[in-house]
Parts: sequence; C-alpha cells; structure tokens
Amino acid sequence: MALNPLNSLHLSIKQTQFQLKKLLPVLIGLLTLLTVLGIGQFQVLGQQQNTITIDFATQRTGISSMSGFLYGKNATQPPDNMIKPLQPKLWRTSQLDLYSRVIGFGAEFQLILSDTWGYGRPRGWPYDNYTKWEDHVRQVARRNKDKVILWDVWNEPDLRDPFWKGTREQFFETYKRAYQVLRQELGPNVMIGGPSLAKYDQNFITAFLNYCKDNNLEVNFLSWHELNDQDITSIAGRINNARRSFQQNPNYQSLKIQKIYVNEIIGPTAQYRPAEILGYLYYTELGRADGAAKACWDPENKGSGTNNCFNNSLDGLVTPDQSLPRAAWWVYKSYADGFNSRVVSQPDNPKIVALASRANGEQKAQILLGYFEQAFSAPTAGVTLVLKNLQQLNLPNTSGNLTFRIQRIPNSGEQVVKELVTLRQDNIPVNNQVVRLTIPNLQLHEAYLLSIG
Repeated sequence: MALNPLNSLHLSIKQTQFQLKKLLPVLIGLLTLLTVLGIGQFQVLGQQQNTITIDFATQRTGISSMSGFLYGKNATQPPDNMIKPLQPKLWRTSQLDLYSRVIGFGAEFQLILSDTWGYGRPRGWPYDNYTKWEDHVRQVARRNKDKVILWDVWNEPDLRDPFWKGTREQFFETYKRAYQVLRQELGPNVMIGGPSLAKYDQNFITAFLNYCKDNNLEVNFLSWHELNDQDITSIAGRINNARRSFQQNPNYQSLKIQKIYVNEIIGPTAQYRPAEILGYLYYTELGRADGAAKACWDPENKGSGTNNCFNNSLDGLVTPDQSLPRAAWWVYKSYADGFNSRVVSQPDNPKIVALASRANGEQKAQILLGYFEQAFSAPTAGVTLVLKNLQQLNLPNTSGNLTFRIQRIPNSGEQVVKELVTLRQDNIPVNNQVVRLTIPNLQLHEAYLLSIG
C-alpha cells in the first residue's frame, strides 16, 4: 500500500509579525506529528531531505509548450474532448488526411516525409534510385501546397534497423534531393529540417550541417529524439549545446536554423510513469526547445495489442478502446493547465522536480511535482516546497485564506484513472509570507498535483 505523502506534512509559515497562539490551532489541525520548536524541516529517519524553491513573483518567459504527439489518432479517435485539454502544440505524423484535425487543435503539423516513402519496402531506399525519390517528394509537395507543414525529411537516419541501411553520406544526399525539390515546389519560406536522429549526436549533426552549408542547403529546424529514460536530467544541457554550437554559431548562419525540436521524447520504460513523464517535460521546457512530441511504443504486454502509435491511444495516454484516461494523461493535462502562467521553480535535487504556475482564468495556481530517480533508488523521498511571494496569487484581502489541496497521479501503468484522488485539503491563513510545505513520502515514479487557491 502506498504511503500518503501528507500524513506527515509539516507546514511552517514565516511572517514578519505573527502570533504563535493564532497559528497553533491551524497547525495542530494539519499535523498528527508536529514540533513547534521553530520552522525547520521535518525529517524522516534515513531519508534525504530535498528542497524546491518556487517564486510566484517571477514568471518564466520565452518558453514553448512541450505538449505534442507522434501519430496516436485517426479522424475521430480519441475524441476531441480527450485531446483539447492537453493543448497540443506539435503533431508529428505522415497522416496528411488528418491535417485539418491537427491544425484545429492549434498544433503545428510536422510531416515525416520518409514515412510516406517507406523503409526499404516496397520502393527500396532513396539511394537506390534518387530520381524515383525526387519524383515521390515532388508528388507529395504538389498535393499539399495549401498546407502549412514542417517538412521532416527522414526519421532516425542514424538507426540502421529499421530506418536506414545506407551510409551517412547517402543520407546527406537524400536530404539534398528532397530539399531542392521542396524549394522548387513550395518556395523560399517553407520549413525544411532534420536530421531527427534517434539521439543527440553532435558529431553527426556537425557533419550534416557542414554538408548542407557546402551544398547551399538550409536546415530551418534542427531535430533529434530524447528516449534514454536513464538520462532525463541532461536533456536541457543537450538542447543548450545545440543552440550554442549550431543555431547561434556564425559559421552556420547561412543554414537559417530557426527552431529546435525534440520531436520524440519519453522512452519505453517511462511511457506510463508520471514522474518520469514530468521529468521529460520539465527538462525539455527548461532547455527552451521549440516543441516536443511524445514517442509511442508497444503496450506493457507486447502481445496484447497494437503499437501505441497506431491504436488511437494518443501514444498510450488513453485506452485504445474507449479513450479513457490513464495516469499519463493527467500529467499532460496538468502540464497544459499550468503552462501559460509558468513561474520559476528551482530544485536542489535534479530528479525531484516541479512545474509551478500562477492562477490563470479559472485555473488555480498549481504545482506539479514528482520523483523519478532511476536505478537503485529509495522507494520514497522527502521534499520541502518553499513557496515565495504568495501575494502574487491575488488574495481577496491581506489576511485571506488559501486552500492547499494535493492529488496523487499514480504509477498505475495502463490502468484507467477516471479522476485524481485527493490526499489532503486544508485552508491556511496567509499574509504575504513564505510558506514551507514538507512532504516526506513522495513515491518513486508518481507525480502529485498541489492546487492553491
């Protein structure tokens, strides 16, 4: 049985002027175990204590939403009411007949051009007959002149099985042929890019961009995939490396690199784990990528059904039969709810992270947090949330109450989660002070949604 992370919640409030006798009834009501010898953290024996500082006065600007998907749907399934709350901003697919549906959600349409060709069968490989490849690209371009498309030329050319059998140089030539046809057919403003590698490979990208520069080609967006569930915390660093090394590098100015997409995120082990999903969203957003798309994989029991790309499960977020939400769906919904009013959060442990937001319209201020430590990790971890500048939440009066409610997003795999269970809810009097919430029992792989209002 999972521990309730709020059973030992320690709330302490710093005030310039306060009277302990006024706070004691509130604190006693909140805690079963409490020491009132100050405002230090409540420690669990043998458990490292971690801190996340959240500043509601400092809004995070210049970021893009990482809500996006790879295939995952048809013309009607999942229904709109299961997709719209996730506010997708990028959709990577070859389903050109679904273009209007994608655009209707407010997402960019990124076409995997290589999927429209195939991988070895039935046409062979582009390097077997470049003229045939050019003719195919031309036909696809002409049929879709009226659409605003991000043209992703080839998927994972660094992965020999199953997406590429040729040499690196043959891929470069394949890109060149496609690029030249697309420019001829669609003009100077169409976005063409790649290389959509299976992982970030600086040497491969350098060789690719040098080839493009030498052949007067553009790479309007850089792209690769982040699927290593054991290396989530390094994602932001790789994005920043790509920005410095390539996008901002004067040597590549002629390539007109406008955007960086991590156009597949979340590996097979993490695909249903709420905390790991949150970690991917947190670090990809922190790196200021221009968009991301959730990868799709075989279901938990590989013999039980179709790959999540092609069973209309929104890459596994909902059930493929009735489109009912899983825990992973709730992570994406909570992420989308808070994106437009994101504030700065700073963890001292890179594997216990939080995405925090101010109130936005009907959406209350919230904190989405999770613990995604990987191998040989403790089953629980303690964390203290230091909430600063709560006056930014626009209390109705200077001595108003805030309601703190925490809900659990369980690590429940493919099980249906129709609604989140509320673990604790309390009304706390506050007055422009710092609030410290200590939660000693975050469960590994789970996420938690703390609503404030």
